[in-house]
Amino acid sequence: MDLDPVIRSFSSWAENSQGKARFSVESQRQDLILLKDYLKEQKTEIEDVDGVFLQGFIDELSLRYAPSTIARLTSTLHSFFGYLNLMYDMPDPSTLLKTPHISRHLPVWASSQEMEAVLADFDQSDKGILDKTIVTVLYCCGLRVSELCTLRANDVRLDQKQIRVLGKGEKERIVPLVDECVQQMALYWNVVRQPKASASSYFFVSLKGLPLNRQYVYRLTKNSALNHQLSPSFSPHSIRHSFATRLIENDTDLRMVQELLGHADISTTQIYTHVDTSRLVGSVDQALKDPGLNFDEFSAGPSSDNVNALNPSLGSRKKSKSEPESDTEIDSQAGQKKQ
Repeated sequence: MDLDPVIRSFSSWAENSQGKARFSVESQRQDLILLKDYLKEQKTEIEDVDGVFLQGFIDELSLRYAPSTIARLTSTLHSFFGYLNLMYDMPDPSTLLKTPHISRHLPVWASSQEMEAVLADFDQSDKGILDKTIVTVLYCCGLRVSELCTLRANDVRLDQKQIRVLGKGEKERIVPLVDECVQQMALYWNVVRQPKASASSYFFVSLKGLPLNRQYVYRLTKNSALNHQLSPSFSPHSIRHSFATRLIENDTDLRMVQELLGHADISTTQIYTHVDTSRLVGSVDQALKDPGLNFDEFSAGPSSDNVNALNPSLGSRKKSKSEPESDTEIDSQAGQKKQ
């Protein structure tokens, strides 16, 4: 069986019938290319693959790739062989594959002061305005990098202070915009976006007028982290973590945080309660050293009048009506080798 057309048809099926996001489909395609190369190397046809062969494939790649990559690859194999079973009535040898255990670490995030310093660092050039708008939207809206890059211009309603986000699985949620974010997005739209790519359907474009890609956002984030001595593992997703942490720190209801982030399972959102708890001892210590600390501003709750979860300059946030979706962190380390 020629695998190239089968992989193409699988990708089309995953995107159109299963509702997989474009970036997820591309990651699956890259995984299946690894499988195709391994089959060629082992001189084995896809019809002859069994569970032992697949486990050997996984075990060999485990020597070179991170557990998160192997876990995603295993998931891809389950989906692909399930597809072959459905379409070609082939046996599914992936049923007994062992998925590697991935320990859950507390997410990397930045404090409000650190994020304010990052945002204050951009100039008023076209590049400075673009870069500041990217970071502002990531921080004020908690978007995944893929959601930012695929944000459509007609899904941005600055007059209504909200954006419509299509997340993984094409599930929709509405995210409100604080005033500072609206102002920055309007500046970018008028000064950079419209002169360079007025006909583009995407809200974010490069300085050449092309759709923004994830690599640009990753480089921007890494450079900002380096300039401000943030964690070496700081990434666009760390800005999303920072958004969620601000909300939890300011007593926003966990269900509201779940909706704003687009999590299907609230247990995913609960990781941020651990982030906040990890700071508890330090917060108490600081409070005892500073008797004048006003706790009222942190306990007022997430009403539209008093939520100031991001930082004191970012205004109020309205409650979102959104569709939750699954939260799988973008595998920016696809193919990353173990260190």
